Amino acid sequence: MLKKILGALFLLVFVISPAMVMAKDFPPGKWWHSPQASEKLNLSDEEIKMLDKQFVDSRRKLIKLKSIVESEQFEVDNLFDSENINQKEAMKQFDKLGQAKKNLSTEHFRLILEVRNILGLERFRQLKEHNKLRRQKMRRELRSQQNRPKKRPGPEG
Repeated sequence: MLKKILGALFLLVFVISPAMVMAKDFPPGKWWHSPQASEKLNLSDEEIKMLDKQFVDSRRKLIKLKSIVESEQFEVDNLFDSENINQKEAMKQFDKLGQAKKNLSTEHFRLILEVRNILGLERFRQLKEHNKLRRQKMRRELRSQQNRPKKRPGPEG
């Protein structure tokens, strides 16, 4: 039992986590259709078509994989909601959930690799830096909105 728990932790820490870290440096959606991004990265029409194809292919896979993760999570939750939990069955289901999450994370990472191959090293670095600056700007704006005093409605008179 301890081996299975350690195996699941290994899966989360060393397989899923690195892909999640890479994904945070990656802008969401079809960022290459943004005039700023396509100009800054000097994307050709052919590269845009390649990015579109990779995005659509990956998106289809991600939708299916996310559905599988949700289904496996439901089964884990269902086991925990039962009166008497079968530990062996619960661990087996937990392993299935871990594998489903790994598959989802792997597909995210595969897309990032494909984008890296299309852009090359220098433009990929530019993309990561651009996204980092965008996230920092969004955080600053959010903090400034949170720090503004909220106007309270006064008594109508």
